[in-house]
Amino acid sequence: MNVLRKVVEELEAKGHRPLVDQSDIPPGEEWRAEVVDWLARCDAAVVLLNEKALKSTWVRREVNILMWRRALGAPLLVIPVLLEGLGTRAVKDAGLEELGPVQFARTPAGAEHDALEVAGKVLRRFSELPSAAVGDDPMRGWLARIGLYLKEARTDPRLLAEAAKALEIEDHHLPAITTGHEGCLFLAHQFLVAPPARMERALDILAPALSDQTISRLVGSLTATWVHEEAARNVLPPPGGPPHAMTLLLNAHFPETAEDYVRRATCGAHRGYEVQSTGALPLGEDRVGERVRSWEDAVWQLFFDAEDEDDRWLPDDLHERKHYLLIDERRPDGDFADAVGLLHGLFSWLIVLVTTGNSVPAQPVRDRFDNAVLLEPLLTVAEEQTARLRKKKLVKLPRRLTGTY
Repeated sequence: MNVLRKVVEELEAKGHRPLVDQSDIPPGEEWRAEVVDWLARCDAAVVLLNEKALKSTWVRREVNILMWRRALGAPLLVIPVLLEGLGTRAVKDAGLEELGPVQFARTPAGAEHDALEVAGKVLRRFSELPSAAVGDDPMRGWLARIGLYLKEARTDPRLLAEAAKALEIEDHHLPAITTGHEGCLFLAHQFLVAPPARMERALDILAPALSDQTISRLVGSLTATWVHEEAARNVLPPPGGPPHAMTLLLNAHFPETAEDYVRRATCGAHRGYEVQSTGALPLGEDRVGERVRSWEDAVWQLFFDAEDEDDRWLPDDLHERKHYLLIDERRPDGDFADAVGLLHGLFSWLIVLVTTGNSVPAQPVRDRFDNAVLLEPLLTVAEEQTARLRKKKLVKLPRRLTGTY
């Protein structure tokens, strides 16, 4: 592809190190370990889009990881390029609407002068490349912590190699994984997208080489990774400002499942995110008003420790954090949706995550919310129950190793 070749040539000429994935990975096949590593580490990404790319599940997952990092506040430059006359409508229809507003060119295939023009525009954007630090990127920070925990297992490289095989990492990566901190960091990147069963097998293999404290911390960092990465991405507000009247609907039966979704979305970040839970079913005739008053009290008490109305004032650093209020409501109705709307009228910056039970609210109820986001792919009862049982098993891992469980 002329555009790809020219972009790579121009970036290399300016001292950048472009990494290119040209493999055509059919839907259902595994992530390439190298690409997962690149997506989690890169300071910038150029996304070349044509009709074929828009139909690719692989491209969608790549873009999701990139936009996930950006939504977490990472100083990551993402440059989409529309090729072969592709329009922003097609990008939106493919579910990649976040990339739609930026359009550098519409190039017919094989047009050398257009390829040069696109490469020049991409290069000019690289002059805006922000300085990156792990502390500014929660995903990279999470991966760094996992890599640090895994480093303890380097005393037995055989176990690191076996864990890598359990994650189905290609054999040619094994020598690098068993030597040096970079190898442990590479292995940590694979935990980011590993299916839960593989993660559990890998953790069981590594556990004998880790201290009880390290196992506990590693388990705590990994128990929410069962949540689908695309659903997790949608738990976060768009980058660039505070959330506005954001409502999330999750077809979960257990409230702790919602906590896993937030932990997965925020990569376990302790700074910048606050999560609280409440309930409060209406008892009288004023079903909407009772809910709103109860939730208003809960917001002040849970997030700001302000039980007395005289103490109810918002701190100056309010928008430096994201506030998630988890509400368990198995069958939300129109009154419930109206109450959430009134709550957002009081606290427009509040993110409300509603667990709706095993079913999805009917469309008329969903329409009563103000632009509510249904977290997809939807959960099944089996997935949620399996995740709960796996989590309990992993938490008890240190005791199982010592024979006290």
